[in-house]
Amino acid sequence: MTIDAPVVLHVSNQAACGPNTEFARAFARLAANGLLVHVPVAAQALLRDADRDTALRTLRRTAREAAPDVVFVQSPHAFPWTAEAVGALLSDIGSPPVVYWEGDAWGGRKQLGASSAAWLSRADHVFSVALGEQADLLGRYARTAVRYVPHVLPSHLMDADGDSVPEPGQAVLDVAHIGSCYVRLGILERVDGARERLRLARRLCSLPNCRVALYGHGWRGPAARGPVAYNQQPAALRDARISVGWDHYRRYPGYFSDRLPISMYAGRVHVSSRPPEVGWLPGRDSGLHLVDSLTEAVDRVRELLLSDPRELHAAGLRAHRWTRDRLTDLHALQYMLGTELVLPAPPKDPWLAVSELAVRLREAV
Repeated sequence: MTIDAPVVLHVSNQAACGPNTEFARAFARLAANGLLVHVPVAAQALLRDADRDTALRTLRRTAREAAPDVVFVQSPHAFPWTAEAVGALLSDIGSPPVVYWEGDAWGGRKQLGASSAAWLSRADHVFSVALGEQADLLGRYARTAVRYVPHVLPSHLMDADGDSVPEPGQAVLDVAHIGSCYVRLGILERVDGARERLRLARRLCSLPNCRVALYGHGWRGPAARGPVAYNQQPAALRDARISVGWDHYRRYPGYFSDRLPISMYAGRVHVSSRPPEVGWLPGRDSGLHLVDSLTEAVDRVRELLLSDPRELHAAGLRAHRWTRDRLTDLHALQYMLGTELVLPAPPKDPWLAVSELAVRLREAV
């Protein structure tokens, strides 16, 4: 860390600050190389011991002491921000540039809140993990064009993992799926696309002699394993020969959850729903099988389970290495904060295509 390194105030949405929270280790790597000074604040955590007004005073005091050159705002839904509170905080510190990251998909029953709107209206750069309808929604409040950034692998999962991928021959399951069931009474969707995920799970469980594990809330039956701790997800996926996912909001261009990079990093061949505009992702040779229907997903799973285990392992290793080297939170920070700071650029493949997506979609309208 150097004296002249720019200061980044990181307004986190986590319940606490620490090395095992989102973006923390990526920031630590940049700081260790003298590229910035990282000042995290977990606004939500302050509410455990204080009321909102006291928490805001603490946040403003921390911000003044940090005197940041850039403010990085991470999906600020967990704290009751208002336009007045955001304006006061920024005014205290000379209104530095604000980089806003939206890491959730919104729409349908899940509506964007006032806290997000307050920060969006003051952001100089807005990045979202989904475009299309999501970009239109964010654009109602943002004063700048919404840009795309995909979900990425969190560094703390990688650091805890040891970077070892056991062969699938050691697996005790055939298929692992991580993702909760958000269907009530068998018919009511709480999240867009939840019914499709439920149907896929049922069809996987009906495959003959197929050992399936469903991790997450809301599942029932013999395959239901309950939630798995976030930092244990790679290990849980490696208990199976292949992993399967099915994302919500899959009509949104560019959108997939962080389960996709986590599954690829786990080093198991991964089958998942194909969102629009993700041609920059690797394909079957690198262990990623994106499909367009539930039938195609089940057929692909059946086909893969009959494959040579050595070929499955080789493809899974390629998925693991591609994600580790090209799609982590460090790369995402380099890309987003690079709009205001001098940082090493992330790998041209895939980040050039990532950077061009939002512009291309706007020009196509």
